[in-house]
Formats: sequence, C-alpha cells, structure tokens
Amino acid sequence: MADAGNSGQPHAGDSPVAAAPQRWTVRSLLGWIIPYLKDREVDSPRTIAEILLAEVLQVERLRLYMEPERELAPDELAALRSLVARAGRHEPVQFLVGKWPFLGRDFEVAPCTLIPRPCTETLVEHALQWYRERGAGPVRALDLCTGSGCIAVSLALGMRAILRPDGVGCRPISADPSQVGEGVAARRPPERVIDASGEERRAAEESRPAAAAAASRIEVVATDLVSDAVALARRNAARHGVEIELRAGDLWQAVRSEERFDLIVSNPPYVTDDEYAALDRNVKEYEPASALRGGVDGLDVVRRVVAGAQRHLLPEGMLAIEIGWKHRDAALGLIDGPAWRGGTVHKDGDGIDRVLVAIRTEARG
Repeated sequence: MADAGNSGQPHAGDSPVAAAPQRWTVRSLLGWIIPYLKDREVDSPRTIAEILLAEVLQVERLRLYMEPERELAPDELAALRSLVARAGRHEPVQFLVGKWPFLGRDFEVAPCTLIPRPCTETLVEHALQWYRERGAGPVRALDLCTGSGCIAVSLALGMRAILRPDGVGCRPISADPSQVGEGVAARRPPERVIDASGEERRAAEESRPAAAAAASRIEVVATDLVSDAVALARRNAARHGVEIELRAGDLWQAVRSEERFDLIVSNPPYVTDDEYAALDRNVKEYEPASALRGGVDGLDVVRRVVAGAQRHLLPEGMLAIEIGWKHRDAALGLIDGPAWRGGTVHKDGDGIDRVLVAIRTEARG
C-alpha cells in the first residue's frame, strides 16, 4: 500500500479511481478500499471494508449507507489507513477490530488463540440442551482448551438464563431448529402472559430464591495451555459479568486427580498435518499452530480429552468435543466401550459433522 504521507490520508495512487476525491467520504473510501483488498485477493473485500470503516467511525455497518457523504477526520483516516494496510496483508479482520461475536455476544480476541467461529456454537447449544433436559440445577462444568473463553462464558450465561423462571435468554440468537440441532428450539419455553390476577407473577417471584440458589452453584472451570489465552478468557469473563475459575496447564495437568464434573466440553486442536499445510494464509500465518494442529490424523489431543474425561466425568455426565469434518467414525470409535453410551456426532449449522457427544455410564472402565 502506498505511503499516505504525514496527513494519514490515502493517496490517489492507492485508489482504483482515476483521481483522488477532494473529500474522503464514506462513499469514496469504500470505493477505494474494496478494489484495494480485491487486488490483494482478500476474501469478502466489501464486508471487510465495511467492518473496518464502521470500526473507525464507531457506528453500525448500516449507518455507512445512511450517511454516505460523511467525511472522516484526519485521525480517523490515519487509523483506517493502518487497518486497511494490515487487512491487505491478510491479517484476520477479527484481530484488526479486536472483538468478534459468538452466540450473539462480543468477545475480545487476540492472536494468542483461535478466533471464535459459528461452528463452535453447536457445541454450546448441545451442552445447554443437555443441562435443560437433566432438570437444570447445580452443575460443575469443565472447558478444556478454553482459548478466548467464549465457550465457558456462554455456558455460564446460558445455564444461568435457563434457571430464570421464564426461561428467557438462554439462547440469544435465532431459534431455527435447522441451525441449532434437533429439539433445542422446540423445547424453548414460550413467553408468559401475566393475567389480571397476577398469580403467575407471584409464582415466578416465589421461584426466584430457588433459582438464585441454584445459579450460585453453577461452577465453570476453564483451562488452557497458553497463559496469554487464560488472561484473555479472564477479561472476557469480566466483560460479561460471570465468575469462571481459570487455570493454566496442559489439559488434565490443570485438573486435580480427585476432581469430578457433570459436564466436560472441549474445542481442542484437530487439524491434520495435511490440512494445516493447505490452510489459508489468514489462518496459518496469524492464528496459533498450537490451537490448530492435532497431529497426523488430527486426533492426538481429542484422544487425550476422551481418556481424561473417562476418569473425571461423573456418571450420567456429558462429554462434548468439537471435531474435524472427517473425524466422525474415528471419534465414535474413541467412545466405543462400557464407559460410554449414547455416542453421537452432531452437525453444525453448515451440515458438517462437528460435535462428538457421549454420556458417562456407571461403569468405570
């Protein structure tokens, strides 16, 4: 990207148009950024251009098209110029803006760990479905390889919401059964209508102390090998107002031998060596290999998660692990024994095999 000089403004040579505009407006900047990113083979150049411009202006993306003639101040142009240059080098837009949504909530992101992805939402949805179907109440959950903490935080918030008398708020995104897994949306309680007598309101108020007591016994422990990721997850927990016990350590080394859990979830590294070699540069060059690579077959860490879960999961507790798109049969083979029942692989919103789920039996094999 050509140097914009001391003013921080784009030069005419940077723009695909014949001459630089006299005023750098939202409209003219989009007309400059989109071709710039397209020429550098950046995926979704219009989306990225809109995200970066909206971030600099601190507005929603829709506002860009409501105020196309809005001019940018010199400091805004300088900030935008820097972000666009980084985007042109294929740096993920998530790292450029420093946050990304997961299940309808923004999480801080950083290069120390993976960017939250929609496919991982399937993992949380099935864990919350299990919690709802077991009758909610006190629970102790473990999130291995927590990364940004988006799974652990979403679990804690979702469980807390399920305990509310009206059940509202346990899933802050569209409840489309084709997107969330069979049965999740169907079991969502309808909104309540308070009648004139107020009987339902009184019943709800009477149930609040019990719900509050149960919420105080929702314990979530989250671990990660990378200390910077643990610090990031801690910031995200504080951002969303939940208490999570965060520990640094290599998988089960961060868990005491006597500890037992009702729920264990994990999004471990599962990219095969061949897949890693073929990853897009915006992933391979910017997201940490330690959070991606799972060995020759991609299951090195998954095997360790299953083996440890067999020791640390209580009977009738659930294990849920995110896996790769071609791991279905091999992953089911890991839970083929008397210690497990109900082994299933659920598809994500794109119809890809994504989440291995199993229930711990009484057998301690």
